[in-house]
Amino acid sequence: MIKHFVIMLIIIICVCAAWHTSRPVEIIAVHDGNTILVKNFPIFKNKQIAWWESNKEMIKNRYDIPRPDEEGYYAIYVQGFGDGYHRDGEREEDADLLCFKDMPVEAHCINKDPLLTIGNARNAPSYFE
Repeated sequence: MIKHFVIMLIIIICVCAAWHTSRPVEIIAVHDGNTILVKNFPIFKNKQIAWWESNKEMIKNRYDIPRPDEEGYYAIYVQGFGDGYHRDGEREEDADLLCFKDMPVEAHCINKDPLLTIGNARNAPSYFE
C-alpha cells in the first residue's frame, strides 16, 4: 500500500514538473526601455539564457530593446509579473515595489521579482545575472 502511494506521488511530481517547465514564457509588458515583465519564466539559468538567445531578435524588433548607449552598453531586466500592477502607497511596506514612470495610471508598480539581467558592453560578451 505504501509502495503504491510513493509511486503515485512520484508520478504526480514528475507530471507537475513537466507541465511547469513546458509552459511558454509570456511577455506581459515592456517598460522604461529596459524592463521586461514576464510570466512562466524558466527556473534554471541555462533555460533563461536559452530563452533570451532564441527571443532577442523578436524582442528587438517588437519592443526596440536593447537600446545601447553611446558607448555600446546596455542592461535589460527581466522581472516576474506576479499578481499584476499595484499602486504605490508610499509606505515602508511598498519598498519592494518597482514603479514605472512610463505609465500614467495610478497602479503602475509591481512587486520586485528579478529573474534575469542581461548586459553588454561594446567590446565585451553579453553577461547574464
